[in-house]
Amino acid sequence: MYRTGLNSALQQYRHSEQDPSGYSLDTEELYFGDIGLKWGSCANPEQRVYSFKPRQNAIVSHFRLADPAPRARSGKDQSFREKHFVVFREAAETYELSISPTYGGTRRFFELMLSEQLFKSIFTPESDFMNRLGESEIVNRPLPGFCAAMQPNMYAVINEMKRAPYSGSLKGLYLEAKSIELFLSQVSQLDKGTAGNTKLKPADKEALYAVKSYIDAHYQQACSIVDLARMACINQTKLKTGFKALFGNTVFAYISDLRMQEAKKLLLDEKLPVGEVADKVGYAHAHHFAVAFRKKFGVLPGSIKLL
Repeated sequence: MYRTGLNSALQQYRHSEQDPSGYSLDTEELYFGDIGLKWGSCANPEQRVYSFKPRQNAIVSHFRLADPAPRARSGKDQSFREKHFVVFREAAETYELSISPTYGGTRRFFELMLSEQLFKSIFTPESDFMNRLGESEIVNRPLPGFCAAMQPNMYAVINEMKRAPYSGSLKGLYLEAKSIELFLSQVSQLDKGTAGNTKLKPADKEALYAVKSYIDAHYQQACSIVDLARMACINQTKLKTGFKALFGNTVFAYISDLRMQEAKKLLLDEKLPVGEVADKVGYAHAHHFAVAFRKKFGVLPGSIKLL
């Protein structure tokens, strides 16, 4: 397999800009070998056009982590909702990027950049998405067909890269592995979407997005298929099959993933006791939480702090 060049020094940059209108952009960028990572936040009072020149030809994954903008109801804007990602090909030439308003709030995003050479090294014709991306000649413009909802494991990988526990070459090796893991999660998600997404009517998709948004905000609470279907005005069968087709996971597996990723964060970052974490993520019994946590991560929740 092609390697990114781990002997290359890690290059880190911080950038901040603002103007009297209230616009501000802050980014933290990390480059190593054929991979680039960027964490950013933006406040923008009105639509504007930003002139940008990439460092190299690359495959870019843009993750919209948080966005105060009202959710689009139709059209291509629906692909750029909060908690979604888009993949596109970027050429090393100056182009104009349209930035939508943030309505008094702050938009947070993350970007993963893989060089064209690295993409070719991991390309497989078994992936419909990789085939379509490889054949696409459109550059510097995100396309709705290359968008999907973020999965809980994607948030986890992005957070793990942010707090990489190594330095020097080991940090480069760790970030390379995590970057490939994240990109392959996107490939899997987009391939699943290709398989079942086209069978869903627009009204069904809107209902399913409403269910996902509700779960994202209330995963700590009990969520039954009956209640979710009633809330979204969709039948239970369509909810179960459509949710998996659109988001690549069953309803209950998605809820469990959200709970487990939040639990891991509370254990590692906030150092909370296991019983308190179990309660916070929606488990009435710590034992049931421990069983689910071990099934997900391979260790008991009390042991993960020691790793």
